[in-house]
Amino acid sequence: MTTRRDPNRKWTSHDYAYRKVRKRFRAACAKANAECHLCGQEIDYSLPDGRDPGAFECDHFYPVSKRPDLAYDATNLRPAHMDCNRSRGDAEVRQTLGVPSEDW
Repeated sequence: MTTRRDPNRKWTSHDYAYRKVRKRFRAACAKANAECHLCGQEIDYSLPDGRDPGAFECDHFYPVSKRPDLAYDATNLRPAHMDCNRSRGDAEVRQTLGVPSEDW
């Protein structure tokens, strides 16, 4: 029988449930060689977590401070560099048009 998570419980990145979701997400991103969704550059998945500015970090597209209900939702996670994620903080993600098809 599974137990339900208390919705009033404060979210933490050290929570076992979040670490489990994060581990699966990181493995899927590494397999797909996913780029940082903030800067578009390649992420070095061999770097240790939390030590290198270019290391992988899970970014909550909708920040936990604004949407705590999505803290454990894997569809709210995006791959990011540690520096990119931390410089963004809880600001909105700026949508871009992508890579231009030709030089202007």
